[in-house]
Amino acid sequence: MEAPPPAEITIYSPLISPFRQPLVAPSVSIGRSSDCTIPIKDRYLSRRHAEIVVVGGEWTLKDLDSANGTYLNGTRVEADHPLRSGDRIRLGDTELVFLAAEHTTDKHLAVGDHKSTPTISIPVREIEDIPRQKADTGPLQILNALARELLEDRPMDELFGFIVGRVMQHLKPSRAALGLLAPDGKSFINVEVRRQDESDTSELRISQTVLAEVVGEKKALAFMDVAGDAKLSRAESIVLQGIHSILCAPLLIGNSVVGVLYVDYKINQRPTISEEDVRLVAQIARVASIKLETTRLREESIQKRLMDEELKTASTIQQRLLAPPPTNIPGYSFAGWNRPCRTVSGDYYDFVVRPNGRIYFVVGDVSGKGITAGLLMAGLQASFRLITKTDPDPSSLVSQLNLSLKENLPQSAFVTLFLGRLDTSTGEIEYANAGHTLPLLINHDGAHELGETDIVLGIVTSASFANRRARLDHGDSLVLFTDGVSEAENSDGVEFSSAGIARALNGKHGASAQSIARTIDDAVVAYASSSEMLADDVTLVVVTRE
Repeated sequence: MEAPPPAEITIYSPLISPFRQPLVAPSVSIGRSSDCTIPIKDRYLSRRHAEIVVVGGEWTLKDLDSANGTYLNGTRVEADHPLRSGDRIRLGDTELVFLAAEHTTDKHLAVGDHKSTPTISIPVREIEDIPRQKADTGPLQILNALARELLEDRPMDELFGFIVGRVMQHLKPSRAALGLLAPDGKSFINVEVRRQDESDTSELRISQTVLAEVVGEKKALAFMDVAGDAKLSRAESIVLQGIHSILCAPLLIGNSVVGVLYVDYKINQRPTISEEDVRLVAQIARVASIKLETTRLREESIQKRLMDEELKTASTIQQRLLAPPPTNIPGYSFAGWNRPCRTVSGDYYDFVVRPNGRIYFVVGDVSGKGITAGLLMAGLQASFRLITKTDPDPSSLVSQLNLSLKENLPQSAFVTLFLGRLDTSTGEIEYANAGHTLPLLINHDGAHELGETDIVLGIVTSASFANRRARLDHGDSLVLFTDGVSEAENSDGVEFSSAGIARALNGKHGASAQSIARTIDDAVVAYASSSEMLADDVTLVVVTRE
């Protein structure tokens, strides 16, 4: 297979924190299956959804006949398509950003295939603080100066350059680099490189064997007289640079290596490298590690606090958008229930009482979670409220909602929705179902799934929806719910299912809508063992004829 050109993708999924994934194999599979190179637990992904492969020396995106499609920069992928740096790939609720890692002179630390044997190798655990009583106080002064300079807080994007700049100032190497490791421990995701000679555009390269020893064995290493090493002479870039000595030490957080500090010296710039030099570089790496970690934690804490405040505000606004169920409707009771699995929900329900006595009710599920889904839900509500003013039948109303959503929804996003209109004088319900979970009709014979479904909203502009009918006799209830109810899982991974809802409602014929909603919610939480174990929003609408 072709050697993969350097590249990486950043994965944004509503269920996990964003992370970077270097593309180190010629073929990278993506999907729900744990066998995929990048497994993503997104319910809208197929088990093997897409591939990113090297074709003709460039990365190419392939859709693997996925059920919900693969989208590149908003357009569905119908054939293999080459990727360019900055391309955005949409798979269900997950977005991937492709970045070609071009060899640059200031942000790239390459990993080479050449093998090498260190001249000096010291396990980090054996490197203690530099004794104060030593006659040569230079290393101690350097550490003290660096520690003082790092007291001031700086943003993470400035801190990398600041640390490498200080290393250049204090150690005066030809080049210095600070690199954070990718999850595979074999490549880098964040690198800062500085050079003494500003005209130097040569590539900085570290061998795989060096990286393995620094990372795997947690050692600080030194290599001297590199140009004369027959094994290293295969690395043409190093020979041409005339590098004489290399030092490399791990960045340790706890017991984990998260990166490396690298410095090198050209021929005649520094005659010898001693163990003391290796220990000093290791100590500098330790000080840098501590500062990088405290900065990361501080920025995450600040970002989390800001996000928490925004989410609380968004949640408050969203709960106000969810309409209270109608009251004082003779002969009927209504319930609306929403339990978000996150602060902000992607589920939606609403009621509209018209002057002619008819009552519209709706429940929907916007693909995705969090702020994005919440914003789409707010737009859906505004359209629903506006269109109901003309008293359309449910199928016409859903068709108009589909047109509105198709114009505003991001590519590959969609909405499932059940919409009904109740005639309170007869108990007759007209309804349309746009790909939503089948509701349950509770009557004296038990619980029965109601009708069939049509296509989800936001996918096809010219979609048509059937107008169907049902009837509530006295004591009957219509129970609408999102898949967060039916797909709630127990500790064994078994879904609650519509049958579980029906069992929970055994004997509830004639009960009020509020009682039925509470019964279902209690049953779902008990089935999952606690509300914290629910993986999706729980939303219910119940219409009962008393």
